[in-house]
Amino acid sequence: MIVGMRGRAISVAAVGAVLGAVLSGCGGGGAAQQSFPDRGTGAASSTVERSGAGSADELPESPAVAEIRRRGTLLVGVPTDAPDFVRRSEGRYRGFDVRIARIIAEGLGLDPREQLAFRRLPPGMRSGAVARGSVDVQLGGIERGTEGVRVVGPYVVTTGSAGERVERFVGVEPGDERFRARLRTVLGEAVSDGSWQRAAERTLLERRPSARAPELSGQ
Repeated sequence: MIVGMRGRAISVAAVGAVLGAVLSGCGGGGAAQQSFPDRGTGAASSTVERSGAGSADELPESPAVAEIRRRGTLLVGVPTDAPDFVRRSEGRYRGFDVRIARIIAEGLGLDPREQLAFRRLPPGMRSGAVARGSVDVQLGGIERGTEGVRVVGPYVVTTGSAGERVERFVGVEPGDERFRARLRTVLGEAVSDGSWQRAAERTLLERRPSARAPELSGQ
């Protein structure tokens, strides 16, 4: 009996040692080594975190940003009569305005490949589209004082046929100054970090060699 009890005791101790080793491998240290990817990691989320994760916190009272995030798409109006700046060919939008729209989308924490859409608007429909919310942002084809549109600022400066200075403006619906201020910041950062220049070199300067970056220091 003693031998049997000792044999049993030895067996239990051995089992206990095995269980202890297994359980220690499943504890906090072991779990940290297992490669279960967290939600929100990866290239897409890092892009949002870098370029606009703070946007929602910075603009909590912006109706425009709230609507864009609810919809999941930034709607950008572009002119039908400015092929040097934007055109549609083979079912795709191309040109400088498209690059600027992508910069704006990224600045709002959106993925420009998936969360950006364009609407081509003739002259008579641009102000109404902004005022009704059919587009969130209008690029070009508007002037300061256009009814139903609040100008954010110029996004490019060119020279007219008589050598005059010509500005192309970004416009939004009036009343949302937080949204307007954010867009001005995004455009200003694009000029300062070289994004604007790269966009112009790839799409615009061959057609409009006099095009230059805007100054956005004032209101």
